[in-house]
Amino acid sequence: MFKILLNSCLAAAGILSLSLSSSAATESVQLSDRLQKLVEADRPLVIAHRGYSMAAPENTIPAFELALLANADLVELDYYHSSDGVPFSFHDGTLNRTSNAESLWNESRIPTASKTWAELEKLDVGSWFGSQFSGAKIPTLAESLDAIQPGSITLIERKQGDPETLIHLLKEKEILNDVIIQAFDWKFITECNELAPGAVLGALGPPRRADGTAYPVEERFLNADFLDQIEKTGANVVGWNRQVTPEAIEDAHRRGLRVWVYTINDLDLAVRLLDMGVDGIISDNPAMVWKAIATR
Repeated sequence: MFKILLNSCLAAAGILSLSLSSSAATESVQLSDRLQKLVEADRPLVIAHRGYSMAAPENTIPAFELALLANADLVELDYYHSSDGVPFSFHDGTLNRTSNAESLWNESRIPTASKTWAELEKLDVGSWFGSQFSGAKIPTLAESLDAIQPGSITLIERKQGDPETLIHLLKEKEILNDVIIQAFDWKFITECNELAPGAVLGALGPPRRADGTAYPVEERFLNADFLDQIEKTGANVVGWNRQVTPEAIEDAHRRGLRVWVYTINDLDLAVRLLDMGVDGIISDNPAMVWKAIATR
């Protein structure tokens, strides 16, 4: 199934290249053996959300290390760029909830991308979670990848930043073929597919409307229209909230797409979603996902 999907991605990239300048053709990404096996796995995947974020402060090295100990198939993280261009692991659009930024700078609702890396390095992102994590620092994206990749595969969620910088970093570290990139911004995913055809990409949803407004709750279920749009991005994976149905999952599978569901921390719900046929569960508690799989 995945080879067919890769071929379709390459075909899409070929079509897109007709409208681009006459630069040299982009070389297709050849997946690592372990990533190829993972995306073709015949069992649901266990995906640690922001690391093992139920046991350690999210998007920190301790959370990533605990996710490895939990044997997560994938370790998800989020990243932004500092105001001077350094990609770093962080989730929120403001710094205040998970750091001491407010007390340090006496500001409220500080935009995450508004500070230089030298300023961000000063923050404590562990104390809010527990005193045992006091002094934990924001890791750069590069440091996060170094912590995760030896023991798992990184699921990189782009919150803010251009695709060129990310693809360049992954090529420089020689792991473009051994990670997965996802985003709610489907234009970003399309651009990643153009830059790195054959890379494993995930389209997160539900998206917003073209005018930037949110769909009503009842219209956020995964459906054929959303899947049509996702196919055009070159994505291999659909990352959705719990608003999925067995019919939509079957439709995605017919198209060669995997369906991963976020952020599931309830055992009974996890089991129900597995019964529907989802291919992976993203959770703050990866041990719970293993239990759900064992329960079934």
